[in-house]
Amino acid sequence: MCSRYSRTKGQAKIGRLRIVISSAPQGLIRPTDRAVVLRQGAEGIEESTLRWGLVPSWAKDVAMGVRCLNARAETLFEKPAFKEAFQKRRCLVPADGFWEWEKIGSRKVPWKFTRHDGDEFLMAGLWDRWMGGGEPLESFTIITTTPNGLVGEVHNRMPVILTAEDGAAWLEQGSAVLCRPVADEFLRKTGEPPPGVEEAQEEFTF
Repeated sequence: MCSRYSRTKGQAKIGRLRIVISSAPQGLIRPTDRAVVLRQGAEGIEESTLRWGLVPSWAKDVAMGVRCLNARAETLFEKPAFKEAFQKRRCLVPADGFWEWEKIGSRKVPWKFTRHDGDEFLMAGLWDRWMGGGEPLESFTIITTTPNGLVGEVHNRMPVILTAEDGAAWLEQGSAVLCRPVADEFLRKTGEPPPGVEEAQEEFTF
């Protein structure tokens, strides 16, 4: 699963558009944090800040969001939490890195995956609106798929990373075909731990 990522860039490219992101950079984004997503609005692509961990409109309480941090690409059409959102409420999650943990002996070592040039990229996501608490709560999930060769050295899942062109297609019509692992050469792996982690083997819990 993808459970920690960063967004330190102030822009994102979707199709031929260069979107300027007004929200402050976030060096570490964790489950239930509020983070930027880009979605289709009435006047074009809009920036919104949503809670990470999708809470479906029909959920009894927000606790379900922790179980819906990620949505498996293979079952988007089947899971009640994601089926309608996949059809009607797709979004893009801008990022410039994500972490996965590798078990080495008794330790769990974090590896950060970024683009070789350090530039931003887009992760495929879904969002929903929950009214159960009286005030509307908008939340999102990140779609995962089978890993490419690089990420597969560490973990058995990875986020769906989209090119600028595929990002535009994802917002416009969506397609399960887009939910595939990115090419190995798109990413690099470094031993950079998440901010605030003093020892590489420490893993966050939630």
